[in-house]
Amino acid sequence: MSTLQVTGEADPRLGVLIYDDSVGADAVLAESAAILAHSGMRLAGVVQSNPARPGRSRCDMNLRDLTTGVAVSISLDLGEDSAGCRLDSAAMARASFGVEQALEAGADLLIVNRFGKQEAQGQGFRSVIAAALTSGIPVVLGVSRLNLQACLEFAGYPVARLAADPDAIAAWCRAAIANPVGQANEPCSLSRCQ
Repeated sequence: MSTLQVTGEADPRLGVLIYDDSVGADAVLAESAAILAHSGMRLAGVVQSNPARPGRSRCDMNLRDLTTGVAVSISLDLGEDSAGCRLDSAAMARASFGVEQALEAGADLLIVNRFGKQEAQGQGFRSVIAAALTSGIPVVLGVSRLNLQACLEFAGYPVARLAADPDAIAAWCRAAIANPVGQANEPCSLSRCQ
């Protein structure tokens, strides 16, 4: 296994917000996206919100598409006592397809709220992230410490570690867009990206 590195410097294409608290990271990424959209940037991707459900200990999980503004639930209601996974894989696949279409239509930047378990296993938004990176479109990912190693292995090169500050993330995004790189430095082999 190669030595992988997370840098604090502005990497040309991939920035990661490493978190222990997903709710806080979701808020930071949503605010970053709002700042960038307000400045006229064409965004593709999703941000997550977890609305509380009255009388239930578990919240719902919703993804808001940054291109259309449409929110979709990605959680299954398995009952209060369920200990199993609540992720609705079909809803996640539909959300990923919508983001893929937005990238194909033209986007300046991709923001994905999680490089999570699904992406670590080659599913979820992984192929969309790979498509953006191989096209030279900068990407911002939320990554829990639990999935950081898998994310770094997927990237295959050093990534920029982003501060949990919406203005700082927006500044990194603007710099990444202003300083594009060629496609010669492939971030991952095709077999690992798909």
